[in-house]
Amino acid sequence: MLGIKLIDRYILRKFMTLWVLSILAFLTIFHVVDVIEKIDNFLKYNLTLNQVLLYYWYQLPWFVNIIVPMAVLLASVFTIGNLAKHNELTAIKSSSISMYRLSAPVLVFGLLISLGNFFFEDLVVIPATREKINMENMLMHKFKNRSKTVFDNITFQESPEKNIVIKRFYLKENTGNTVTIQESRNNKLVTRLDAKKMIWQPETKDWLLIDFILRDFDGKTTEKASDILPDTVMALDFHPDDIANTVLKPEEMSYTELKKFIERLKFSGNDAKKWEVNLYYKTAFSMTSLIVVLFGLPLTAYKMRKNTSFGAGVSLLVIFLYYGFITFGKALGIKGILPPFTAAWLANYFFLSLGLFMFYKIKQ
Repeated sequence: MLGIKLIDRYILRKFMTLWVLSILAFLTIFHVVDVIEKIDNFLKYNLTLNQVLLYYWYQLPWFVNIIVPMAVLLASVFTIGNLAKHNELTAIKSSSISMYRLSAPVLVFGLLISLGNFFFEDLVVIPATREKINMENMLMHKFKNRSKTVFDNITFQESPEKNIVIKRFYLKENTGNTVTIQESRNNKLVTRLDAKKMIWQPETKDWLLIDFILRDFDGKTTEKASDILPDTVMALDFHPDDIANTVLKPEEMSYTELKKFIERLKFSGNDAKKWEVNLYYKTAFSMTSLIVVLFGLPLTAYKMRKNTSFGAGVSLLVIFLYYGFITFGKALGIKGILPPFTAAWLANYFFLSLGLFMFYKIKQ
């Protein structure tokens, strides 16, 4: 028992050393390539050194999120590969310790990293990415059609029969100008409300409508009555944050935000397929570290003996195939060829099944 614990510590020590070195190496490569690609923009918009450093500070979590699975795979491949290269693997096997047992600490570490990746993305990567985008908006004018606090021509379908149109919304003040609310039944217009202004009431979670006119129709777009009414408070099923989310990409939203956004889309009768694929992708991608280790370890044990370059080649091939499979699955889900969950987890299904099969075939 003591010998097994010593082997676990020995393997984990080698593994974690290689893992940290791999992360640092990949981070260096990623940053050098990104700086070369963007240096013209930094110079064009006269960014200071502090601004550039802050920009890459906000981008660092995203790089780490992408790099960690690659580093886990590379470290696990070279850990087992080095044991084989120096005949330590043969000695361990001769002590009646199976490859299954030998791989246990690395697999457990991969599982823990996978679970941590989900929370790391939600709590660190998403907020940092938003800050990076804000810098691009303010300093580099990368997205001219996106503003940090002002949104134009916002359209919401609060329910299948109620549409809300806001000409301009000021997120900082939580106010909207030129608001139209149309309600229909059986695809026929019933009422239309036009307000000069709307103001969010955080205490009651309602909207204050100012200077509005309510029009009633007979179902044939013929106006029956029109009333100019005093300011009033109205409960509408959307919040200021929902307006901000209309310009966010799925990868810029946390799991909870995206889930709530999908619920609102479904309630309003809109197609949420694209967003559902990205929701399930968040959980699928978080398992990358475990999946690639499970696939890479047995392959390395089979082939890697004297040639360490084989391990590097296997690592790169596996990770690129895995990322390619994920992209392919997402495309099938967005197009409706596969259900959203199946599409997001397609790569995991394939590589997990293949990895388990290869582990089963490992000689004891």
